[in-house]
Amino acid sequence: MKKLLAALVLTLSSAALAQTDVNQNTQAQDETKKDDSRSIETGVEATDVLPGLSGSKAQKHDQEKTDALMNKANAFNVNGTLKRADNDDIILSRQSQNLPDVELDVRAQTVVLLDGKKVVVGDIPEGAQVRASFQIDGDDAVALELKATSPKGAKKGTK
Repeated sequence: MKKLLAALVLTLSSAALAQTDVNQNTQAQDETKKDDSRSIETGVEATDVLPGLSGSKAQKHDQEKTDALMNKANAFNVNGTLKRADNDDIILSRQSQNLPDVELDVRAQTVVLLDGKKVVVGDIPEGAQVRASFQIDGDDAVALELKATSPKGAKKGTK
């Protein structure tokens, strides 16, 4: 009889615990459904509308890094003759000084002047004398400012 009574108590207590777990799960699901009903689905994420809010610290850091890179106070200088130029880099020849050619990256912030007038890099003719100020960014030399003088005998307005 004692064994039967003990088995009955164990069975009833297990059933009671199981019923409690089921009730708690049901309550948790009901609360989740209530929370879902309070939010409105628009199909647009907040980060799509205001991307600056989600990455503002990263964007601020990137801007500070760019500002530090483009600071002319600690820039290096190099002189040479323009060997080749395109939209994102130039090569200056320094053969007259018995030094190797220099390749500089040109970025959107780079100031490019030809005979004192603001131009794009592609407007500088080959053979022009160039004085460049640059900074080192990792493995790249980034041009901050390019001041070019047209070669003698070159027609203005042509490459």
